[in-house]
Amino acid sequence: MHRRTALSALLLTGGGVIGLGLTRPWERVWSAAAPPRQAAFLNICAHPDDDLYFLNPDVMQALDRGNAVTSVYLTAGEANGVNAPLGDGRRPAADFEGYAAARQYGIRSAYAAMATGNRDSAWRREVRQVGGAVYETATLAAAPHVTLGFLNLRAPLDGPGSNRLEWLWDGRREAQPYLRPTDSPLAAAGELTRAQVLAILASLLDTAEPTVVRTLDPTPEHLKYAEGHVDYSDHTDHLYAAWFAYEAVRRHRRAGAAVQVQSYRGYFNKYWPRNLSPAVYERKFSYLDVYGWADEHPCAVPYGCGDLQVGTRSRAKRYGRSQTHRHPGGTDWLIPYGDGLAAFAVFGGTALMWRRGADPGSWTAPEAIGGENLLPHLCAVSTPDGRTHLFGVRQDLSASGPRLAVVHGEQAAPGGSFTWAEVGNPDAGGDPARGREVGMPVAVAHPDGGLSVFARDFDRDAATRTRTADGRWGPWMRLGGNGIRDALVAVAAGPRTALYAVTNDQLLCWRRDTPAGRFGQPEELMRGVMDGALSAARTAAGADGPVLAGHADGATLTVVQAGVCTTVPAGGGSGAFAGLFRDGRLRLLRRDDTGRVGITAAHPIGATAAWPASGALFTGAPAVAVDPRGRAYAAAVGADGHLWTCALDGAEARWQAAPAPVPA
Repeated sequence: MHRRTALSALLLTGGGVIGLGLTRPWERVWSAAAPPRQAAFLNICAHPDDDLYFLNPDVMQALDRGNAVTSVYLTAGEANGVNAPLGDGRRPAADFEGYAAARQYGIRSAYAAMATGNRDSAWRREVRQVGGAVYETATLAAAPHVTLGFLNLRAPLDGPGSNRLEWLWDGRREAQPYLRPTDSPLAAAGELTRAQVLAILASLLDTAEPTVVRTLDPTPEHLKYAEGHVDYSDHTDHLYAAWFAYEAVRRHRRAGAAVQVQSYRGYFNKYWPRNLSPAVYERKFSYLDVYGWADEHPCAVPYGCGDLQVGTRSRAKRYGRSQTHRHPGGTDWLIPYGDGLAAFAVFGGTALMWRRGADPGSWTAPEAIGGENLLPHLCAVSTPDGRTHLFGVRQDLSASGPRLAVVHGEQAAPGGSFTWAEVGNPDAGGDPARGREVGMPVAVAHPDGGLSVFARDFDRDAATRTRTADGRWGPWMRLGGNGIRDALVAVAAGPRTALYAVTNDQLLCWRRDTPAGRFGQPEELMRGVMDGALSAARTAAGADGPVLAGHADGATLTVVQAGVCTTVPAGGGSGAFAGLFRDGRLRLLRRDDTGRVGITAAHPIGATAAWPASGALFTGAPAVAVDPRGRAYAAAVGADGHLWTCALDGAEARWQAAPAPVPA
């Protein structure tokens, strides 16, 4: 073989090796006294390495905290069967079983490095059976809360159905073959049906008991569209792996268990600016180097100790330079409610509400308030009559794909139950494929009790629909935007409304003087490389405050107040900022480089502030609200399922947990 292969290393169970020394940048000290594991994660991917490219740094941050992590890969990813660097002129004979084994070796090594600091840590490999189906698992011996699962679905060798997950999903093939990777504990190759794939995922949901399911993009961005034909930015297997994940969670929810779901953009990341800090970026790619056997260290197995088609080229592919959620969470899910506050989230496709009265420690357990097949995250607004309105997106899956619609949950009276209705979709009237790319909605309430909802459409423009005070919805109206990201902020001040959006390199604003008026053309407030994060701070009175926009690499943010843009250091991190603007000073929160909440002290706009980490790992974005007594609170929905809240009146962040959902 062309690689420097040495059999002097000792084989461990599962193909691990020992005695190589540890001097690489991905090393870290593993402590047996890691914090108690409360959150648990199930990652459902198409190929070994999807999680390293698209779900990281979230995966490594979960492992840093000692959380249980199970990652399952639906396909073998055998490609052309050649484990050699691309483009170097060498053409070894195809070995599909060997290349699949090399990819599995690489992903085991990467997880061992992330979880223990030792890429050669041993694994226990087993065959598990669910009904008549079998699949392979690997459990990290030194950290048994880390498990990998492999279904090994391959492309058929003959006949139709080379799109293994697509044709299995839509029924064009009753079963798809799986291969037996070299050295696998599987007895032989075989086949899996659609029902068996879902049964295996259901079994993993039962045994892993995740609080969060992470998967790929169920509705990837299009690159080209002409005469009803869509060229998508992502791999077909990524798309269908996400559909299998959502369907498994839907069935799991019906069985009485509710989990949070997060989807991650895939290849489309390479078309957007990098949103990871340099330190996180380098650490993330150090694990891809482990997976890709980039150093070609001495290896004791003939098929190779990693995926050489990735090899030293992981950074060149560019799509791993960011981590972006397909359904980004806004900061408008925490609002004043009665004499206290209410918080809203989506678990297993159903809307949940936590609420408290005047006593800050009196949060209720979350209650289900309706909705069905909701995508993650809700926008909450209150009309002047005290009623709460929720906006989200419903995704109904079928054999032909998803149908998406903006939905509205409305209270008939303050404090009452919610009824849900569809508000439609800016692209619902034409090709169903166009309707799949609707963005997550934001909304404002009008002084007379009307509402306006905003969402990104298929053409990556902003669109809006307005409801009058007597409950009549007008048509969807397109506002333009020319390539905006899926992050909108709507700010109301009396009868006036301003809508903000970002493109790759612009911050845009549309303005309207009255609810019955029209928005003009967008104004460019600023030009710069944007990371897609956009939000509005809250004021001491609970109204909308300065707008906050993030820049590439997590290094800086821009604060927009009264039309003036001020750019300041952001301390790393990613995702939307939450903030409180009071007495001329700004206090900011954001997901930091550890995956927890970075929270500043109150500081003048334009000043540099420290961002100490606080709180637990969380999903979505943090939020800030001011209760009827004028007390400001921050909140985050923890990856453990708890609502975590923190008073913003003191200098120190003291987070308290409200109850998590319990099985029905």
